[in-house]
Amino acid sequence: MTTKRMDWIDTAKGIGIFLVVWGHFYASDTLKVVIYGFHMPLFFFLSGYLYKTHAISLPAFLKKKSKQLLVPFFLFQIITFVVVGALTFVASKQLAASPITMLQQFFFLNGDVGFNSPLWFLVVLFSVEVVFFVMMRYFPKWQWLVALLFLILAVFLSTKSGIRLTWGLQIVPLSWLFYYAGFQCRSWYFLTWKLLQKKYIILLMAFSYVFAVFYLNQGQIVGFRSNNLGNFFVFAVAAILGILVFCLICKRIGKSKLWGLFGRHSLVIMGTHYFFLMLYANGWKILTHQSLNAAYPTWITLLLTCFAFLIYYLCFHIQNLIHKNNRQKKEFFQ
Repeated sequence: MTTKRMDWIDTAKGIGIFLVVWGHFYASDTLKVVIYGFHMPLFFFLSGYLYKTHAISLPAFLKKKSKQLLVPFFLFQIITFVVVGALTFVASKQLAASPITMLQQFFFLNGDVGFNSPLWFLVVLFSVEVVFFVMMRYFPKWQWLVALLFLILAVFLSTKSGIRLTWGLQIVPLSWLFYYAGFQCRSWYFLTWKLLQKKYIILLMAFSYVFAVFYLNQGQIVGFRSNNLGNFFVFAVAAILGILVFCLICKRIGKSKLWGLFGRHSLVIMGTHYFFLMLYANGWKILTHQSLNAAYPTWITLLLTCFAFLIYYLCFHIQNLIHKNNRQKKEFFQ
């Protein structure tokens, strides 16, 4: 795993999480069609691209992935339930939901995680990583058969759009397929093929992506978690096109101090950016005595997103300075 490859992937994660946040911040339908068509498949793809064969036991792998994914999930859930619950109780003198519903949401038992809905990604990625590890560890020669099985499951579940199962199981097959695509892309060195480096090929794929999401898939705003995909095969092909274009552009950008910073902290941004929605909604209501609408012009949503990332930048920069100072003090006294 070379430093250069890690640099562009940090850049991709940084820009990718920016698009995720932008899409959530009152984006227009047109913008959502473009972003939602590939942004969640992108993160599963990148995770699969980074997969390395592990010479550890399944229990050790489960422990490692639980620490990386499930611990942050529950940490963010605790923070969310405390903050949202306290604000709701102060405002209405009532709980945000019944205790049973809140318990189900906290543990992702009813297919819903409560207010901080992006947290579903952590649990689903955990499931995908575990299934992929088991396949590569015990059934590596059967991977094409496993891929076919998950493709059949994903197509079937796409006909049940809107359903939400415990721990997001309804989206695991589709998520696994994009994870596997990332793994195979790295195995084949696909992103280094000379043909794909040509600008006209990248432009052609970009135009093909736009044509697919707006015309072939009839402008479907993809709901990845609930399998609201429109035409499954059009969505899948378009998502791969969008991912390839995005990754090839990020490879051209290479190392970026700014985007790399956001990429390395993408999990924190994913788990906290919904709090900005609370800030914007309550701030707007205090100023105007009106509720925010569902969508606003692109420049307004972009400003809201940039403001959030400015706050993130300051927090991460201060954190790095504190860490650097502590390290220097430790070295000084050694």
